[in-house]
Amino acid sequence: MVQLLCSNKVYEKLKKELSKYQIEIKPDSSLVLVEKGYDIPDGKLSVVFDGIDYMNVIKLLTTGIREDLHFINTIVGFRDNKFEVIEPIDVFYLEAGPNGITAFTEFNRYSIKETLQYYENVWGIKGFIRINKSQLVNLLHVKEIIPWFNSRYVLRMENHTELEVSKMFSKKLRSTLKI
Repeated sequence: MVQLLCSNKVYEKLKKELSKYQIEIKPDSSLVLVEKGYDIPDGKLSVVFDGIDYMNVIKLLTTGIREDLHFINTIVGFRDNKFEVIEPIDVFYLEAGPNGITAFTEFNRYSIKETLQYYENVWGIKGFIRINKSQLVNLLHVKEIIPWFNSRYVLRMENHTELEVSKMFSKKLRSTLKI
């Protein structure tokens, strides 16, 4: 249960994200999420955040409670006119495309719900890392990391798929893997 002090636009976004984690918004809560520029209330535990990076506050709030939620440990993917339950360990990478998000396993691909940002937040602790604007990769299935030109990398997956790490996300990859 949290109280929100922020703009209407950020409020709606936070409300939507918090509902995914079953976190209620109550005006009398002792924990307050305060967007920069708003007054910090006296006598309440407050977390000040930047409205542009509102997902960071969601990440902060959900760290620790996410482990208990079932949906973190499985997803439901749609393939060949049927739904299948998939575990994150089986997913090699996720890709955003014009038809939504696709999860690629060793042999199959599934249409799934939510956004890449969502899975980046929820599955980051499971070894998933963003490698460019449209892909998240499961580092557990990376077989080789090949330095590429212009500070980029190519990831060769266990199924021989090659994925390019953009220059923008190379730094995070190097930091994560300490390379």
